Amino acid sequence: MTARPIATQLVSFWNPIHLILVLFVVACLGILPASTATADHHLSFKAGAAERDITVPVGMQITHYPRISKGVHDPLHARVLYLEDHQGNHVAIVGFDLIGGGFDTCDQLRAEIKEKTGVENTLLAFSHNHSSVGLGPRPKEIVDTVTGWTNETHNAVVEMIAEAKAKAEPVKLRMGRADAQVGFNRRLVDKRNGHTFMGVNKKGPVVPWVNVLVADSQKTGKPIAVLFQHAAHPVIVPHLSRLTSADYPGAAARRIQEGLGEGVVAVFGQGGGGNINGYPLRSSHELADAAGRKLGDAALKAVAEAEEINGDTLSVKFAQSWLPSARVPTVEVWQQWVDAAKDREGNVDQGKVDHLNKLKALIDAGENPPPRRFDAYAVMIGSDWCLVTMPHEMFCQYELWIDEKAPFKRTMTFAYTNGGQGYVAVDEAWKLKEKGGYEAGSLPNWGGSGSRSEFFGPPEVGSEKIIKDTIESLWPKDN
Repeated sequence: MTARPIATQLVSFWNPIHLILVLFVVACLGILPASTATADHHLSFKAGAAERDITVPVGMQITHYPRISKGVHDPLHARVLYLEDHQGNHVAIVGFDLIGGGFDTCDQLRAEIKEKTGVENTLLAFSHNHSSVGLGPRPKEIVDTVTGWTNETHNAVVEMIAEAKAKAEPVKLRMGRADAQVGFNRRLVDKRNGHTFMGVNKKGPVVPWVNVLVADSQKTGKPIAVLFQHAAHPVIVPHLSRLTSADYPGAAARRIQEGLGEGVVAVFGQGGGGNINGYPLRSSHELADAAGRKLGDAALKAVAEAEEINGDTLSVKFAQSWLPSARVPTVEVWQQWVDAAKDREGNVDQGKVDHLNKLKALIDAGENPPPRRFDAYAVMIGSDWCLVTMPHEMFCQYELWIDEKAPFKRTMTFAYTNGGQGYVAVDEAWKLKEKGGYEAGSLPNWGGSGSRSEFFGPPEVGSEKIIKDTIESLWPKDN
């Protein structure tokens, strides 16, 4: 018998049937390489993080309450977590230690980020810190301290995102939650007249937790970034202090960094804090620091106990709707408002009358005030985790509803993101009309947050359903 070459013998032996049988046995024994037996979803994600100091120069006006700064208690930062999956889907989540930014600012900055870094989806989240300033659009020219700082801040954000994207590395993602409460619901009702006023309502709804998303380096096993979220106005720093400060979110970020290491970037997102005040209100820098450290400790607990996210695909969805403003009154009711437009001394308040005359023009034209823009985003990882973002100063009830209804194992909610136009309450508050207090009151309540605006009041009753329907449209549907 003529011997055949070894190669020919192997080809003959490893016919397709033999090969399939052998591979089946090997796979059953669990000795195939991991890349062949099962896909390792850990390698599906990359993350990068960066931060910039954006502290305002001394002499700029702190936004609320207005006062000229004379120094810095602690620095203001912009921080970013960049996430990307194996398919190239990506998002940059930016947290600012600033009171806010309008739609015009956020639209402009996000467009510039996309053009200069290639990042398609950016979420610009503001802590709503009252001891800071607001971010405006990039100025056309530098003429003073304000425009100079604004221009530098826009540059810093673009550079920061480019850096985070460039150094993105393979990570494992984990999600967690721990009990935490920095403040209390701030809406109380006067039993004598039914009017809502601001105080400490320990029985009112709050969001009693801190959420975290942790990005652990595959190389070192240590966190490179923590995205953390809580809901409460950063108003513990006294309103008379002329030192800029990041209030409790800044102290919480520092505590997280202390606990996890100097290289960790802690990105804060403000939740549905529209009707929650940090406690104790307008007290001291020391108490703001203490509240922040307490929140940071809770976040560290959540990090330590965080569970692995099993999804391997990142998806970002967007939906936009418009919230109708409260309808204009009849001419008779409008005239009553004009007749009552007096100052504290009983004299005619011409500013109020001029504003009401603009409302009269709408009445005569048969039109209502313009609607409010509502942009909602959902960042989703499989069925495990979802971040929902909303603009405006949203009431905490929306965050509680999202946590209850969203079809995910864990949710995180940001308000104050990608723009805003004031408070957005719930139907229950809007139904109170002029008795609805600062956040929800309508004319002739001149103290309502939207009364003196182009909206002439809050959104119309029924807007709560529009908001919820918009958010639900982002989530996967049941089969």
